[in-house]
Amino acid sequence: METQELFYPQISARAGPYIFDKGVEVEVHSSKTSYFDWAKIRFTEEFQPKIALARRDEAAIEFGYDGVFDETFTGFVAKPYNAGGFADEINLKDEMLLLEDTTINNTFLDTTPQEMIAYCLTQAGISEMKLAGTAYPKRARLPIRQMNVIEAINTIHAAWGIKKPFFFSSGVFYWDEKPQQSKVYLFEYGVNILSLTRFGGVWELETVSAPFVKHSHKIAVEHPKVSGEFEVSSVKIITNEDGFIRTYINF
Repeated sequence: METQELFYPQISARAGPYIFDKGVEVEVHSSKTSYFDWAKIRFTEEFQPKIALARRDEAAIEFGYDGVFDETFTGFVAKPYNAGGFADEINLKDEMLLLEDTTINNTFLDTTPQEMIAYCLTQAGISEMKLAGTAYPKRARLPIRQMNVIEAINTIHAAWGIKKPFFFSSGVFYWDEKPQQSKVYLFEYGVNILSLTRFGGVWELETVSAPFVKHSHKIAVEHPKVSGEFEVSSVKIITNEDGFIRTYINF
């Protein structure tokens, strides 16, 4: 396990050709209950005349310490500048945006779920994927007509009578698999835990900036209320324009 000092966090937000390290507010959301991660970048008014962005422009949000950054979010502009819920704001969505924008129109013969999903992902331009190796009987024929990739995956699930989690993490598509962790981060009472509360059967841990933690990761917690190793169900990171950062980890 590894303990990391969470002091003096830094931020870098990129959307299209623009990179911001100050004067922006950021939200990043990642949850097991959502098939996609999403984020917002909110700008001070002074940026408005200078920003020109389009849907599907690449975007990324990084947090770090001492000049070493972790990529917390990668994806694309989902709604152009000022098309979000607030003025001076852009909405971002992870690589699932590419799957939503790709139409599948094909009849699959003598096939498995993994073969169909891999084909659909390739059509969307996704090359990095980890699909569970579980053996399923082949279907002799399964047509997919004018569906985006998300709809196609749900149709595949229905055809085989299964329901498997799927999501992107660090640009890799996972289907019934989880990212490999090289480190399990330790959160300790009096060290890097700001608060720990429980509601609805879920613990919420508040810390400063923990960009390396994503849903489905394992974390270690040492606190008078609860100790052990837990799987993360959701993560929310919020900032303000002064660089104040808080991370909320649910497990």
